[in-house]
Amino acid sequence: YLSDEQRLMRETCRRYVDNVVVPFLREDRLREWEMNPAKRLAPRLLEEADAAGLRGLGVPERFGGVALDPVTQSQTLALVATELARGDSGLADKLVQNWKISVLIGRFAPENLQAYWFERYAREPQFLMAHCLTEPRGASDRWLPYDSVEANMDTTAFLDGDEWVLNGRKQFISNGYDASLYVVYANTDDSAPMSRGTSSFLVPRETPGVEVTRCNETIGGRFMNNGEITFDDCRVPADHLLVHNDALA
Repeated sequence: YLSDEQRLMRETCRRYVDNVVVPFLREDRLREWEMNPAKRLAPRLLEEADAAGLRGLGVPERFGGVALDPVTQSQTLALVATELARGDSGLADKLVQNWKISVLIGRFAPENLQAYWFERYAREPQFLMAHCLTEPRGASDRWLPYDSVEANMDTTAFLDGDEWVLNGRKQFISNGYDASLYVVYANTDDSAPMSRGTSSFLVPRETPGVEVTRCNETIGGRFMNNGEITFDDCRVPADHLLVHNDALA
């Protein structure tokens, strides 16, 4: 059973895929094999997604986003992502990361940061966000229900005055190569199991100490630029902490 809202979102996305994505792919299917990541996806695809309201999913309505029923929001986002992937899985992943981060910002960030980032997001159709969980020693298996100090994040963060200092490395990050804003997961209590010692932070790309070190070339989904990022004494204000110690709970 689909609600009226879900049917509307599916039809909106279907029109976007049929009228924008599929013709783009038919024009030049080899474009995704362009070795300059910045030249792969034509800017108009994100501009058209923005015009259709697809970029605004997860953004609070007061900041120009598309309001979704909170009870069925996850299912609606999954439905739209599936329809997007019918056109191209990389493009779907590109937008899904934005939705995920938008939901986190709307739920956990203070009002001043919500206003700043959502207003910038609305102004810049090419603005991307990334969810930095995976590291060389562990990936999304950290959501599994085992709890061990030995499985903690290698990326760490500690509070120094009114700033958090992050150090570590994230790899295989969707949108990581060209995102402007990251949500970074880091260990903040090395004596606690990972579900009670991992925190999440908003980290702007331009923050000193943030370095995007590579774009990971993949076989498929190449319209989403997968990246590797390092954090070297990267300092963010205290209010950039989203969830303290139980970000994986």
